[in-house]
Amino acid sequence: MRALAEQTTPIPSVTDADPAARIRAFVDRDYRQVVATVALVCGSTATAEDAVQEALARAWEQTARGYTIERFPAWITTVALNLARSQMRRWRSERRARSRLQATRFEGHDATAASGDAYAVRQALLALPRRQREVTVLRYYLGLDVRTIAEHLRIAEGTVKAMLFRARQSLAEALDDGSDDA
Repeated sequence: MRALAEQTTPIPSVTDADPAARIRAFVDRDYRQVVATVALVCGSTATAEDAVQEALARAWEQTARGYTIERFPAWITTVALNLARSQMRRWRSERRARSRLQATRFEGHDATAASGDAYAVRQALLALPRRQREVTVLRYYLGLDVRTIAEHLRIAEGTVKAMLFRARQSLAEALDDGSDDA
C-alpha cells in the first residue's frame, strides 16, 4: 500500500482525462511482458494474469478517484508482484495445513507440462529464494540495470549485486548436468 501512496498524487491530470485509453494502451503495449515477468517470479502464468488484471482494476479505481499514476507500467508491475506474492503466501499456508491433515504432501508441478531445458530453468528459478528470483528475473528477463532494480525493489545496489551473484551460483549448480563436455 505504501508503494501505491508514493506513486499516486491526488491531483487529476489533464493528459489522463480518459483512464480507459491509458489502460488500453498498456494492454496493447506492455501487458504480455508484465504478465511474463510476474509469471517468472511467481511460477504460474494463471496467477500472473490474475494479478496483472487485478492491478489494472486497482489502477482504474485509483484514476476514478482522481489520482494520477505517474509511471503506469511500473505501478502495474509493482502491484501485480505484490498481489502474486500474497497469493503465493496463501498457497503456502494452505499447503502446510493440508500436509498436517494428510500423510502425503501434494505436489502441484506437472513435469510433463514443460519440456527439457525450459522446465529445468523454471524449476531452478523457483528453487531460489524469493528476492533472488525477483532480482534475477528483473535483470535477465526484463534487462533492467542494477540501479533500476534497486530503486524498484527499494534495496541497495550492492544488495542487488550480491543477490545476482548468489542466484547465478545457485542456478549454475542446479543446472549443472554433471558432464565435463563443453
